[in-house]
Amino acid sequence: MSQQTDEERLSYNRVVARLRSINEVTTTLTQSFDLEHTLEDILDNVLEVLSMEVGAVFLLNPEKQGLTLLAQRNLPQEVKECTNGTRAARMLARNEELLCKLAGPLRAKGEVNGLLFVGGRVSCPILRQEVELLDTICSIMGVFVDNVRLYQDRTRQLQIERAVLQVVEEVTTELELNRVLPKVMEIAVGVTDTEGGVVALLEEERGVITYPYLHHLPHDLAEVTVAKGEGLSGEVMTTGRPSIIDNYQAYPRRVPAFAEAGLNSVAVVPIISGERTFGALSVLSLNSRKSFSDREIAILTAIGRQAGIAIENAYLYENMRFYARKITQAQENERKRIARELHDDTIQSLIALTRRMEALLTPSERLGSDVARQIEQLQDQTLDIIKRVRRFSQDLRPSILDDLGLLPTLQELTQELNREDGLRADFRIIGEERRLSSEVELTLFRIAQEALNNVRRHANAETVVTTVEISDSAVRMMIEDDGQGFRAPSFIEHPSVENKLGLIGMQERARLLGGMLVVNSAPGRGTKVIVNVPV
Repeated sequence: MSQQTDEERLSYNRVVARLRSINEVTTTLTQSFDLEHTLEDILDNVLEVLSMEVGAVFLLNPEKQGLTLLAQRNLPQEVKECTNGTRAARMLARNEELLCKLAGPLRAKGEVNGLLFVGGRVSCPILRQEVELLDTICSIMGVFVDNVRLYQDRTRQLQIERAVLQVVEEVTTELELNRVLPKVMEIAVGVTDTEGGVVALLEEERGVITYPYLHHLPHDLAEVTVAKGEGLSGEVMTTGRPSIIDNYQAYPRRVPAFAEAGLNSVAVVPIISGERTFGALSVLSLNSRKSFSDREIAILTAIGRQAGIAIENAYLYENMRFYARKITQAQENERKRIARELHDDTIQSLIALTRRMEALLTPSERLGSDVARQIEQLQDQTLDIIKRVRRFSQDLRPSILDDLGLLPTLQELTQELNREDGLRADFRIIGEERRLSSEVELTLFRIAQEALNNVRRHANAETVVTTVEISDSAVRMMIEDDGQGFRAPSFIEHPSVENKLGLIGMQERARLLGGMLVVNSAPGRGTKVIVNVPV
């Protein structure tokens, strides 16, 4: 009776241990999506309950082409060193040192997604309860693996969607190719988890392909050119379809310079907009082979289309800037002509008129007092007209700008503010004083003219400081006042609604030179206009 009680007690303890093990496994699986560490914890639990010391968890690859060893405990050395998971599982099953072995498939939704193996070096009876416990744990683990992979796929999909959205934002907010394409390429590399990238562009006029944008590749590759249609990028541009090369070194049409750089697996998609092909976007591995999924190629294709839109927008913007510069030059030439005619013709005629009136007044006794007074009034009015016409001529195109350059012209503007508007105006120069190109000088003068006119008309300021800093590669001009300030526009808002056409014009003038203009202002805090342009 006592012996039977002990057996029942032992059986009861085993059942409790198994139930506790299942409960611990379930609890562990609900607390983490860290696949590797969670499977290791479960493996430790199973080995403890079954009193075995060797264990391994193999997962079927997402492509279902073999097993990968993900968690292990105390494996034989030759199994540890085996890099092929399927071969390692077979070696465990055949290992003669393990006298006790149990294995079960991990299943979810009727499909196998892995394998759990446990074994011991001491012979032991395989009880039905142990098999049932292993099957139960395998089922739980299979569902966990499936859920984690679904979670990882969803997380990956969200990352991809965010990446594509980021590409769209870059394309719609940036019109400079040298800024947007490197960002697009970096996003493509991140989405595909690759080691490098290349943007190849087709130059139709020259009939060649260039590689101006590189990511994690030698910079001298940017100097490489190939004939239209040559190389992998040329092939993709010709066919208009994506291409995947598992081993670039063995690709018959490889470009030698890129082969020497160590390219391994490469995926290329066309950069297109509508029916026009602009180039090709490549992502690549360097140190090892990489398989590209259909989803990655679909995402790359979408990014390639967005890059095509970016390039088309940039080309349109460049054309617009070209015509805008031509129109601006024509306007400035017309201003110069009108200013010269006002100075050489209109003002000189008015001066001659005042001298004739002065001659009429000498001797004054020939004229009656009323007539003399009216002539004097006409003479004063004419002098005032001369002053205003001269001011208008200077605003149109000051001769000092062409004769002496930007710095003396800004000095003259500053003195004018002091003399005629009662402002405490100051002009400062940092760096070497020298002449700049006529286009740069004219652009900076127009920006300063508009900014100082705004100070004069709207700022209610007491002081204004204009600073020009000249370096070897750029010039920086800053105009700062202590006036009432305003809410600075973002330059994205509609200019007619904001009534800030002058500020928009200043910004566009700077951008025509490849520069940038920033306006910092707030109500009650004054205004600072900063412009940087290359020279």
